[in-house]
Amino acid sequence: MVVKYKVPFLAFLGAMIVMPCANTANIEAVLLGEFSPNRIDLTQMKPMAVLDLLKNNSNPRLTFTHRQMSLPRGWVEITKLDNACMYNKVKTPDREKLAIFSRYPITLYPPLRLIVRASDGQKYANEFDFSTLQPSDYKRYGVTVNRSYGRHLDEQISQQKDALFFRDGENSVGVMVEMLALNRIDGFVEYADTVNAHLQEGRIEFDFKAIPIKGVDKPLPGYFACSKSANGRALINTINEAMSQKAFQQSLIQIHDEFSSIDDKSLLTSELIALFGAESE
Repeated sequence: MVVKYKVPFLAFLGAMIVMPCANTANIEAVLLGEFSPNRIDLTQMKPMAVLDLLKNNSNPRLTFTHRQMSLPRGWVEITKLDNACMYNKVKTPDREKLAIFSRYPITLYPPLRLIVRASDGQKYANEFDFSTLQPSDYKRYGVTVNRSYGRHLDEQISQQKDALFFRDGENSVGVMVEMLALNRIDGFVEYADTVNAHLQEGRIEFDFKAIPIKGVDKPLPGYFACSKSANGRALINTINEAMSQKAFQQSLIQIHDEFSSIDDKSLLTSELIALFGAESE
């Protein structure tokens, strides 16, 4: 059966540079990421809903403007600038050497899946095990360069490099979907809702199935990450203070609950409640 999803709160992937502002009550931030002029994420939610929450709950007040920048370039710039930040980043030991991460995640991603053609869905068991991959199987499964998929999958990918296809550059989701539709790859790792969001933009008609991946059954948190500098620490402190407020936490839970798919709604909401130490009604 082909999995159908409602688009959840996922992923504007970006970075930002904190700019000095004449009014000391404000911190102006330029968001850097891959986004279109009218849309900075892959959801159908109100644009920048969570960033609006930060602005409304922060002191000094955060303000944002935007600038286009690729994901790999963002990780380069964060080491060059003393006031750069990135948004929705998976926390890893290597990345913590480069940046300061926020205390709480700004978003939770549902578990990653192996995206395959719907017509091939019956070829897979209840879950896909990366550790069983062999180059001699003549299967091409795609992953994105410079992206973290969480500790478990990152380890699996590093051990299976010869059996995987690595995609570099912008719009990796769109490229992977097109390659899968043209039978150039056999599948790729992604959030099912992100794929569904791309398809809903009407660029391509394609039926897919999302296969659970062994060892990947919990939501993946995405954090703010800022430069290891005084300015970066000041911004992270402001973000942490805003996110520590009960009103912010309740609103963030509500956003995830409203825009997550039916399959992921309960999982994401309960995980956020646990992370914040809150109780739901």
